[in-house]
Amino acid sequence: MLSEGLLFQEDVILMWMRDRFLRNLVSNASTMKTDLKESFARLQLNPYFMFPTLALLEPAQCFNDEHEKTIYLERMRDFLQKKISDGSVVFLDEEGRVGLLFSWVSKDSIKGIQNMLIDYFQQPFSIGVGKPCSHLYDIEHSYRQASRALKYKFYRGTGEIIYFSELSRYESLQSYPSDKEKVLFDTYKAAETTEEIVGCVQFFYGEMLSKGPLDTQSVYDSTVRLLVGVEKRVLTEADHVAAYNRFDVVSIVKLETLEEIKQYVIHFLCGLKEVLASSQKESHRSIIKKTIHHMEQGCQYASLQSVAQKVYMTPTYLSLLFKMNTGKTFIEHLTDIRIDKAKDMLKSTHFKNYEVAEKVGYQDPRYFSQIFKKKVGLSPSEYRESIGK
Repeated sequence: MLSEGLLFQEDVILMWMRDRFLRNLVSNASTMKTDLKESFARLQLNPYFMFPTLALLEPAQCFNDEHEKTIYLERMRDFLQKKISDGSVVFLDEEGRVGLLFSWVSKDSIKGIQNMLIDYFQQPFSIGVGKPCSHLYDIEHSYRQASRALKYKFYRGTGEIIYFSELSRYESLQSYPSDKEKVLFDTYKAAETTEEIVGCVQFFYGEMLSKGPLDTQSVYDSTVRLLVGVEKRVLTEADHVAAYNRFDVVSIVKLETLEEIKQYVIHFLCGLKEVLASSQKESHRSIIKKTIHHMEQGCQYASLQSVAQKVYMTPTYLSLLFKMNTGKTFIEHLTDIRIDKAKDMLKSTHFKNYEVAEKVGYQDPRYFSQIFKKKVGLSPSEYRESIGK
């Protein structure tokens, strides 16, 4: 009778042989000339599958080293092999994932398997599922599809079951959206809360992915370019650069999902905001001072568009900046300037009311009278009379 130690050793060897055989099968099954059913039976595995299919399972946990990861995956494999009773086969693949070979007719059990893992290991598990095959010799195709499905967690997030048949086709990024970066930066400069910065980031990625999901490398590359671009813009505008945490390219490429990338960008921009804020206050004061000067000097023809052009800003950003720094909208302040100038003319000149209206920027005398009375409490004629008394 074999001792317990020898039995354990034989079990370990058998498991190692199974993993090696199944890795070869999924990597290049067409080159395996032996009878697969016979090989399965020799390794004490179920040789009969109705439309064999491959699923790949991956824990959400991060590991300190490869040894720790291997130990964890072996626990997963052993746990599942004991729990599954429908003849499915569990193994470790070359990429450090748990493979599950099963019959397509049992596909509904995948959710139950995921729940078992969550209950036992107390963490999320992502699962990629390939298409069913007609023969075990074709299982490498299902394996590759499962691998691609698992990578789609980049968009779906971790802890999801992703079927290859459900995947959208990746679009190609024709060019980096520099114009959207400019819009993000202008809005980011005016942002006062974290929620507004979140909105900036959501806008950028929403626009970049508006035609469909991109290959992940394009998203990583565009993210790095975005961070470089925004950082450069901030440092160009800053008079004094305070200390801040610079972004790390290596950290970015290690992020596994789009949501993780967005959160990284948001965190970086929130930190960089302190650099921008330190020099922004003085810069904003100077811009508003110049804006008001142009409004006063040319109130007859002034508009948000024309004044924004003179201070080298977009109308949208100038409007936000003006409200944020003065408490009034651009139009409200321009109206105050025009009414004050009208009052001066009504006091010191003999211009008729319609002439005063034209000189301060109102082509419609009736509209001018309405605005004047609303602001002053008297019509232009009544105001002139009150001054003369």
